[in-house]
Amino acid sequence: MRTREDVLDWLSSLLAFGVKPGLERMQAMLLELQIDPDAIPTIHVAGTNGKGSTVAFLREMGVAEGLQIGTFTSPYIIQFEERIMLNGVPIAEDDLVTAAIAVQDAIRHIDPALGTVTEFEALTGLAFYYFDQIRPDFVIYEVGLGGLYDSTNVFKKPVAAIITSIGHDHQAILGDTLQEIALQKFGIIKQGTPVIAGKLQEELTVPLMAYCGDRNATLKWSQEAIIRYRLKETGTWATYDGIPETRLGLEGHHQVHNAANAVICARRLGWSKAAIRKGLREAKHPGRFEIISRKPRIILDGAHNPEGITALVERLKEESKPVTLLCSILRDKDRSAMLAQLSNVTPDIYETTFDFPRARTLDELKQDGANVTTVEEFFDQLEMDRTYVVTGSLYFISEVRHYYASVFTK
Repeated sequence: MRTREDVLDWLSSLLAFGVKPGLERMQAMLLELQIDPDAIPTIHVAGTNGKGSTVAFLREMGVAEGLQIGTFTSPYIIQFEERIMLNGVPIAEDDLVTAAIAVQDAIRHIDPALGTVTEFEALTGLAFYYFDQIRPDFVIYEVGLGGLYDSTNVFKKPVAAIITSIGHDHQAILGDTLQEIALQKFGIIKQGTPVIAGKLQEELTVPLMAYCGDRNATLKWSQEAIIRYRLKETGTWATYDGIPETRLGLEGHHQVHNAANAVICARRLGWSKAAIRKGLREAKHPGRFEIISRKPRIILDGAHNPEGITALVERLKEESKPVTLLCSILRDKDRSAMLAQLSNVTPDIYETTFDFPRARTLDELKQDGANVTTVEEFFDQLEMDRTYVVTGSLYFISEVRHYYASVFTK
């Protein structure tokens, strides 16, 4: 492998092996690479929604504290390399290729009886190798799927575990009930781990307290740090315990809670109030209520399940102009529930498809009675006196973002 394209082609070739929950292959890979996952202080983040935003707030707080902060997140919105970053800067091509060569060689030596390494396991291996080489002060790992059997869950002593939220997503793998899904997320909690939990459903609070109690893991509820907040079309402001009112870098009431996760974690790590406040202000996360145009107002939001749509709808109620929506909801998502919520904001909802294995086709959408359009047609009919929102899938908004940049920002 010589280029990033070579690395991406190699990773794509592993997609055929799908999702195979389990840690044996990951542990074997790290053994071959001679990497101790606990050698660098690690913050592990799981949850249905809010993981990436929590990571973004926490990263900026750490950078403001003067620390080197590595992050591993998914999926990407702008470029593949943003999955592995140092201080918000994506991994360089040379470092990506070097890591891929090392991981590919390690995979060749893994016992075939363990099964073929998956794309996400290989990607996780790239992150571990890169951070092992550069040795940042902290690495924040975002869980890919679930938690208990996720390829990132190889730590024995993370410095903190954050559970952002629990909702209905990936039920085919994680389970049908909230309790089943929650147990998968709770799986990142280890013996003695400091735990920060976001706003969970009432029926999950006792199970989490019991899970932590069994492991002597201290538990803090992040919402207890929230004093007050206010939402406006122009932004979101929040006051936390000991932190004066600050305009958040990310918008919406759900971001108030995501930021609270980071506030509690940063405090536990002893970071200064000044760094925490600066991190609250400067957090950026592409595709999360991201305003890509102001005239007309165009917003990209990666809400991709009912709970995510709930948060989006709450924020859209603050919009002063009529809203028009463009959605592409994947086949394995609860389309009817998501559309029902969105219809509370506007009747102007259009649906489309894009080049992705799980995307609904235009024919499928027409059979379901959808108001069908294409991305090109949607952007050809923009009016200055409306707000346009693109949502339904992180993968979809990534594609739309690239389309918009290529057509309107040349």
